[in-house]
Amino acid sequence: MADQAAIDDNHIGRSSSHPLPRVALYVLMAVIGVLFSLFSVAYIGRMAYGDWRILPEPTLLWFNTGVIMLSSFAFSRATINAREGDIKRTREYLLLAGVLTFGFIIGQLFVWRELVSFGYFVSTNPSYAFFYLLTALHILHLFGGLIAWLVVTYKSFIPQKETSDFSLKVNLCAIYWHFLLIVWTLLFVMLLLT
Repeated sequence: MADQAAIDDNHIGRSSSHPLPRVALYVLMAVIGVLFSLFSVAYIGRMAYGDWRILPEPTLLWFNTGVIMLSSFAFSRATINAREGDIKRTREYLLLAGVLTFGFIIGQLFVWRELVSFGYFVSTNPSYAFFYLLTALHILHLFGGLIAWLVVTYKSFIPQKETSDFSLKVNLCAIYWHFLLIVWTLLFVMLLLT
């Protein structure tokens, strides 16, 4: 019994050494991953029908992919600077990441506009509907991340007594953005190959 008490004292009743917000983020990412996986399976399954038409890939999608990669990189730099306690540089990279994310979203809207101008409407073909659905779902998750980004960026303007909590929040935003970058890359490859 004394040995168990010593073990319990080491982790203060917690079963994980990860902070609760990090665990919550991992659970959220798992749910989002399953959601996109199910839509991807439905997309691939629906391709087997004869009415499936291939949607042309606008060149702007490549540019948008580069923009979201740069946004993810900016979050990485923000995380490094937050860990080092350099709040000014962290703030600069957070602002850059946000601007790039908004650029990605605006770029996606331009892709939609371009496709619609060529007559590729949601109701025209299931492949077009899937494209709009998957990209809209990705944008929706980016908007959710932008809410957290706004909170963290706002906190970067407030003097911090303890940087570890702030550093964790910046890191969680970065992890989420890296995850959404991976989701976008997989979606983009799937859309290109089909």
